[in-house]
Amino acid sequence: MVVSQKGGVGKSTLSANLSVWFSEKAFKSTVLLDLDPHGSSSTWVREARSSDVVTEHCVLDDFDARRWLIDCRNRVRRHVNKVEVLICDLTWTAAMDPEILYEFDLVVVPTSVSSIELSATTRFIETIGWVFNSKNGISPTLLLCPSRVSEAELATDPFSARDFSVPFMLLPPIYNDDSVRQLFKKQFVFDVKESLAGQSYSRCAQSIQQAGTIHKQAARAVKVKFSDRRFLDTHNTKLSRYMAEKSGTRLSGSDEADR
Repeated sequence: MVVSQKGGVGKSTLSANLSVWFSEKAFKSTVLLDLDPHGSSSTWVREARSSDVVTEHCVLDDFDARRWLIDCRNRVRRHVNKVEVLICDLTWTAAMDPEILYEFDLVVVPTSVSSIELSATTRFIETIGWVFNSKNGISPTLLLCPSRVSEAELATDPFSARDFSVPFMLLPPIYNDDSVRQLFKKQFVFDVKESLAGQSYSRCAQSIQQAGTIHKQAARAVKVKFSDRRFLDTHNTKLSRYMAEKSGTRLSGSDEADR
């Protein structure tokens, strides 16, 4: 999943280019599930040039957290057993249920590196952090992607001054290049091999592929004990889940289910 709380950080650009990169460079059967209301990533893939990527654009407008989770999960699972790579493009809102992240191996969060933007990213990660700190079952791997940045910004080492609440991998940066906007619906960034942006997108995609391999190897090595299995979350709202976690309440035996 490629996810952020706000626009302007290159989320949809990364999603579109990543899906075609996996299809053409990694030779993987790939689906792009575009849940962003604007549908930019799926539009880019469909109209730029021919590719083997299967695209689906849908807007899940039922923001009751539980119904949204079920609808989104069903769409993901409809594809996941048919292809090798599923990329989901999602703009996060407060009404969404972080439990959906368990459906994915990797969660990629693009972020710029200004103080304001990094503070917002830190707060966002804190709201979904319990997913990555889960002691039961296998959590997804969090990847932070410095996006649309300059070498001068990176020279300040902006991430070392931040205290993130969950472990993460830092992806190679995607450098800012105004010409990328001109490629929309025409060609893909990694096609422009001589550009700094094209090279940085390729490096980022390769690192994401490597992170996926590492995650799967780690997941195969984990043996989940019966006592440590994840429970099917039957809380109706995020508030009820929060209150249950605070009080240490566990689901009843009838609500248990293997992950």
